[in-house]
Amino acid sequence: MDYHLERGLRLHTRPKYKNLYSWAINEIDANGNRVGEDLIPWAWSLYFIATSCALSDSIDLKTKYGSRDDALPIPEITERQVISVQLRPRDEDYWGSGTKFSMFGTDRAINSFELAIEPLANPAEQENCTAWGSVSYTAEVDFRNSTTDDCVVFYLAVKPDTFARYAAKVAAGSVDEIAFRIGSASGFYAEWSPGISTSSVKVLTRGDEHAVQIPEGLKFEPPRLGEVGAAALYINRRLEFAKRAADTEDDDEPARPGGTVLVAPEPKAAVAAPEPQTLKALRSLKRAAWFIVSLLTLIFLALVLRS
Repeated sequence: MDYHLERGLRLHTRPKYKNLYSWAINEIDANGNRVGEDLIPWAWSLYFIATSCALSDSIDLKTKYGSRDDALPIPEITERQVISVQLRPRDEDYWGSGTKFSMFGTDRAINSFELAIEPLANPAEQENCTAWGSVSYTAEVDFRNSTTDDCVVFYLAVKPDTFARYAAKVAAGSVDEIAFRIGSASGFYAEWSPGISTSSVKVLTRGDEHAVQIPEGLKFEPPRLGEVGAAALYINRRLEFAKRAADTEDDDEPARPGGTVLVAPEPKAAVAAPEPQTLKALRSLKRAAWFIVSLLTLIFLALVLRS
């Protein structure tokens, strides 16, 4: 297995700022010369944003068969549920710039961060968070070389009820964003800073590839990936409400409430009353019409009788 490292590591107890920290780790080149500044454990918070999320529900059956005389074997059943969240470092910190993560001994940016959320096997246990990581390496698999990138994985174990709530949100698609924060995490190093943010973080794994030269006679092991002192998970659901178009062009007019609008019918226009002279003429015409009708009726009857 060939690890992709360019520099070695050395711990020294005579740091640049002795009054601020008592020891530090330096990267060294092939000649043993220091490269870069002193790096000490980073105790402040580090922030990540989710890029994708998946819910995995699996079962694994393993049955061991003995002789034919053995009773029917009982399979060993392993069920597992896990929420896998792909992460990336948050783009901006309090000072407006992001944080670059790289493994000790390299300048490559770590692009693979993952959060695995699982339920506790024993609900009485305390919820906890740990971290694991690996330096990029190339290995021969089935007579072919396979390269694995630098990666860091966080494991968050929560109460079964809490996990069920998270899983229901993911399964229903009721998640718009996930944020993850860690603090006081072993294995993360940076230059000393009076602030609470840093632009560069180095990661020290537990693997043999990250061997650290320790001064002779000193029994000390620098903190490596493992325990995470503080962790916070935020699973958010966001709803955006569309703005209602204004009823008028006057922006100062307050928006009217939505809903069903009932419009009252407009009243019919009132008909003007006729003048008295007009009414008198209409009555005369009415009498003349009745006289003509009566006269025509008499003429018709006379003609009928004569025939």
